[in-house]
Parts: sequence; structure tokens; C-alpha cells
Amino acid sequence: MKQITVSRTVFTLDELEPAAKEKAIQALREDAWETLDSDMIAEDLAGRFIELATGEWVGATSKKQIQDKYGIVIYWSVSYSQSDDAQISGTLDAETSPNLDWPDGVRMIAIRSNNYTGSTVTWVDTDDDERHYDGRALADAQQMVNNLNKQLYREVRKLVEGYTSEDYVMGNYIDLPRRFDENGQYAPAMFWAEA
Repeated sequence: MKQITVSRTVFTLDELEPAAKEKAIQALREDAWETLDSDMIAEDLAGRFIELATGEWVGATSKKQIQDKYGIVIYWSVSYSQSDDAQISGTLDAETSPNLDWPDGVRMIAIRSNNYTGSTVTWVDTDDDERHYDGRALADAQQMVNNLNKQLYREVRKLVEGYTSEDYVMGNYIDLPRRFDENGQYAPAMFWAEA
């Protein structure tokens, strides 16, 4: 059997020409998108909800913690399509979420989430100890929830864009041994070793 040695010229990111470097950075950003940690984003988003609800930043928070303490679950989708959104489901309480823009007289809101219609308010409790299934209080609560969902969506977009940004990728590229061809395409992994 005859042994054949293959050689190839590969480049680090810094060694690439500007156009090739831009393509390489785009490839790294696409990899970051493909490997996003959705649990990490969900925990960051839960922390953002708590900040909106209480005015206090407590950091990333688990789904269980936010459900146990604040009575809600947050759903989100960011795929740059028309189905992108963030929505909540559960029961919001003015006592645990005082910083939200509560409608006058409303102290508790029950919300049902649906992939097609978003978060729908199903009933509200008011200061007069009445539960309302329709009327002005319900409409005002629905507007509050819609606004909250929009804020959460803006927050989750910022998180996703941050974790796939050029700055983030470049900051995390330092530890990766990736090599590229002269066009900015990934070279085969066998050529990634340090020279």
C-alpha cells in the first residue's frame, strides 16, 4: 500500500483577506445561531421578566422558579419569521408583579397561551373582589398583556442577537482552533491543529 501525504494551506481568521474574513465571521455567526442554548436564553428572559415585573434585576432564573414565584410560563420563538413572538401563560398577580402597567382596579389576570392567537386573557380579578370574564377590565388587561409580550419579545430578540453578534463570536473565537481556506470557508477539521 502506498502512503499519500496531503497538504493544504489553511488560515487563521486574522490571516484572511478582508472579504474572506467577513465570510468566515458570517460562518461563525451561523454556527452560533445553530448552537444557541435555548435554556440559557429562557433563563435570561425569565430574569428580564422579573426585572420588568418588580424593577429588580436578579439575573437568570429557571423556568420552575418563575412559575413557582410569579405564576407564569414564558414561551418564545425567534427564527426571523412571521411566527416570532414571546408570550406568557398562567396567572399574573399585582402583588408579585407590582411594576407592570396594571389597569385601574385589576389585581390578577389569568392568561392562556396559544400558538395561533398569542396570550389571551381569560378572566381578571378586580379590587371589588369580582371575577370578570368580559368587559372593560378584561380588555384593559388584554392590552397590558399584549404590551408585556411585545416587551418580552424585544428582550428575547436582543438576547438572541447578542449571542449571535460579531462581537460575541469574535470574543469567543479566541479559544477555537478553527482554520479556513483562502475563501473564508471552514477547512476540514484535520487541518485545525496549531502549526
